[in-house]
Amino acid sequence: MNNNINIEKDLEFYCFLKKNLPAKYTIIAEPSPNYYSEWEFHYKIYKENNMFDEFKGNFKDIDEGSLVNEAKRIIKELRGQDVNWK
Repeated sequence: MNNNINIEKDLEFYCFLKKNLPAKYTIIAEPSPNYYSEWEFHYKIYKENNMFDEFKGNFKDIDEGSLVNEAKRIIKELRGQDVNWK
């Protein structure tokens, strides 16, 4: 198992979790119906068929690194691994 989990940018949140969530968990990116939605995000994390967590917002409006920290917290909580805090 990889103990050096690395994520550096908020834009990597979805792909990072898609790759690193334990087997019973999955992440889904919900599309936005807004015409100008390129910076909007809506992610849902499920454990089997039950929603475990949800993240929704606009990348331009969040504090830089907030999704990085959330992703690290989630993986650390679910896997019990040390996370690379670069």
